[in-house]
Amino acid sequence: MNWNQFTLGFWHPFGPHGGESREEILARKAAEIAKDGWTLWSFQFRRSLGTWYEILRGAQPETAYVLLSDSRSARDPSSEVRLRGRYCLVGTDKWQPLPSHIRIPHPGRGEFASAFMVKGIILGPALAGVPPLSVQWYFTMTAGWRSDRLPTRGEYLIRHGEGVAPRSICGALELRYPYLATLRD
Repeated sequence: MNWNQFTLGFWHPFGPHGGESREEILARKAAEIAKDGWTLWSFQFRRSLGTWYEILRGAQPETAYVLLSDSRSARDPSSEVRLRGRYCLVGTDKWQPLPSHIRIPHPGRGEFASAFMVKGIILGPALAGVPPLSVQWYFTMTAGWRSDRLPTRGEYLIRHGEGVAPRSICGALELRYPYLATLRD
């Protein structure tokens, strides 16, 4: 990973999720990518997916990444975990069944969830060369970029710029176009 090429991506709080530890999630997702070159990585449903997609599409970054927070003390939010079975890529209206090699146990009672379309997971030595990053985050409610500290909850579209250093990261996800999807049962 060439961190100097990081221009636009996402911040994602990462910890236990859907009844699995961080290590179990990473192993399962790496195996899914190894089978067919991609997977979907779920997170809380966000109505801002379309806005994020339009910003990414307009900027045409060489590569988009998700920075995974190193949230060792995070607790699993799972109350009720349901397997998601269909996905719709952002920018389309076509619902498709999940490929058989992808499993998405997602917590929550809502009908929908959101997902990153992932083609690679970056861990360990590849993170050693991360230069000090300064990022801004997109605040959907005001349709603008903010330079103050990233909120502790939720996923955010971020860009390299004069802002704040993100908290410690434990890994990164390399995204595949069109980057985002909506999930349902």
